Amino acid sequence: MRQVGTEDPSTQHRAPSTPCLAGLPGLVLLSLVTGCGGQPTAELVFHNSKIVTVDDDRPEASALALAGDRILAVGTLEEMEHLIDEDTKVYDLGGRTIIPGINETHIHVRDLGFQQRYAVNLEPARTIADVQQLLKDRLAQLQRDGMLGGWEYPTSGETGPWLYGLGWTQDRLVEKRMVNRHELDEVSRDVPISAERIYNGIVVNTKVFELLGIDFDDPSTHPDWFTADPPDFVAGDIIFRDPRTGLPNGVFVGARAPRLVSEAIPRQTFEQRVESLVLGLEVLASLGITAVVEAGSSMGRVTEVYEAAYESDEIPVRSIIYDGWYRSGDPGGLGEPTAIAERLDILGSPTSGDVMLRIRGAKASADGGIGSRSAAVSVPFLPIPQDPLGADNYGAFRDPDFDYRLEQFQMLANHGWEIHTHACGDAAIRQTMDVYKILMDSILRGDPDADLRWSIIHVYLPDEPQTSVVEDMAKYGVIAAINPANLYYEGDSFVRNIGPERMARHTPFKTFLDAGIRMASGSDYPNNSPDPWVGMYAMVTRRHEISGEVYGPGQRIALLEALKTFTINGAYLTYDDDVRGSLEPGKLADLVILDADLLNASEEELLAMSSSVLVTMLGGRITYQKPGFLLEESGAN
Repeated sequence: MRQVGTEDPSTQHRAPSTPCLAGLPGLVLLSLVTGCGGQPTAELVFHNSKIVTVDDDRPEASALALAGDRILAVGTLEEMEHLIDEDTKVYDLGGRTIIPGINETHIHVRDLGFQQRYAVNLEPARTIADVQQLLKDRLAQLQRDGMLGGWEYPTSGETGPWLYGLGWTQDRLVEKRMVNRHELDEVSRDVPISAERIYNGIVVNTKVFELLGIDFDDPSTHPDWFTADPPDFVAGDIIFRDPRTGLPNGVFVGARAPRLVSEAIPRQTFEQRVESLVLGLEVLASLGITAVVEAGSSMGRVTEVYEAAYESDEIPVRSIIYDGWYRSGDPGGLGEPTAIAERLDILGSPTSGDVMLRIRGAKASADGGIGSRSAAVSVPFLPIPQDPLGADNYGAFRDPDFDYRLEQFQMLANHGWEIHTHACGDAAIRQTMDVYKILMDSILRGDPDADLRWSIIHVYLPDEPQTSVVEDMAKYGVIAAINPANLYYEGDSFVRNIGPERMARHTPFKTFLDAGIRMASGSDYPNNSPDPWVGMYAMVTRRHEISGEVYGPGQRIALLEALKTFTINGAYLTYDDDVRGSLEPGKLADLVILDADLLNASEEELLAMSSSVLVTMLGGRITYQKPGFLLEESGAN
């Protein structure tokens, strides 16, 4: 198995500090090992293209030359003629666009391949009937393909069928309520069904209860939690119950409640997890993605899967893994400081790995989410009749004890790890920034030149009147690791929970930009589609999917700025901006060819831009080519 090593990619493949310009004005050229006295040769040249470099020194070009896994030159075809010999492949792109490869900075890839092979994506559902139909269609397909059975039931050791659903939320359904077990029973009463909600929730059918040894009609089989919540439940843990009987209706929400039924759900084998990861990465390459941040490997289990997958030299996407320390060694998910220290001692270097795969950074969590009404906010969520948390709901901190949180993060800082913290509500964002300030001040006193690229993840409400962190984030260089697609997909549920005034300040793109705060964008799949173009659309329009409403029009930004958050800023977040993220000589040839004029695309064209991805390249190697499209040296068909 490939092991994540100790080599720091920031020291590998570094571009020369002084490019060889070969006497041609306007041409930016990489100095190869032959030096200026020799004549470098391009292996491949693209021309007649609209090249968006996201390099401020040369933002646009029409030709790009590659040699090996690197960009050799950026300029015009005329400027590159001396780089071309009889072996150089030259492609006329007919005005198509080239952009840097997309850096996806927050994703959980493992579910994407699993969804493709074994499960059903419920994200497109907009009614409960849609959920049922998607499940029925997938059930029929898996039965037809002979892929429904063979799952080992943890409760009995026997094998049998299982139907998995992923990616639904009641907020995207017109009914605005949870799917329940009775509705899953209408899909199948005989096949166990589990459907994971996008954030800390699951619904199961009656067959799953039976696998747990529970018969709804036999009270002697009912565990204690069947009629009363367990004493170890924390804020946000809910067993949804039938109002007539008080018995569970199949929906479990929160950090601990879903575990009551998840013990019955079969898990993928290690080999299936590796297969799912590789398949998921292939899907991402088809969207133009060349690098991802896997946002949290609990106790290294995800890391082991990545290491096995990356034994192949054909993996299409570079990966950086955040260690999910806050779930380490503690079923409550908080992470005792001593356990954190022990975990970090085992991991060793906080920058281990290479240019394809490495661990870099620690993922923490401060609260829940806006859609689930569990984010820690300073002003309560708007009351709604069906809120199981009741009136005056301020959400919940993962750990409200400031000193304890400081002690946790101190362990990470002492071991040299940068910290990336999930914080959605303004109170949680304020707590996180206040902890960061104390630790960063301490580090910078000892090393004024320390390069601290810490981030706050999601950072939905950073600029509320009494809790704003914008000034502090700018001062300390804290990165806003945002998920703009959430605004598109979940904006309508957010408005219902926080109202139009706060919604106008939700993920304030323009405020961040004007303050000089770097934004690095990711999808947060499986909470949203992994399609990066949806995120860019949200940044340009701030339009909600279902209602079409726009909140905070003054927070819209230009497409080029949005693109930077998905390219060079993502590379900056992971200390890779010197080797990738923009189209510059000496950098890795990670790029995307689009069958579109990107910067002049309409809003509708931008939203559908994934269909225009023709070619994705990783280090000069084609990792995706759209079916039916062939690069031809005499042109492109």
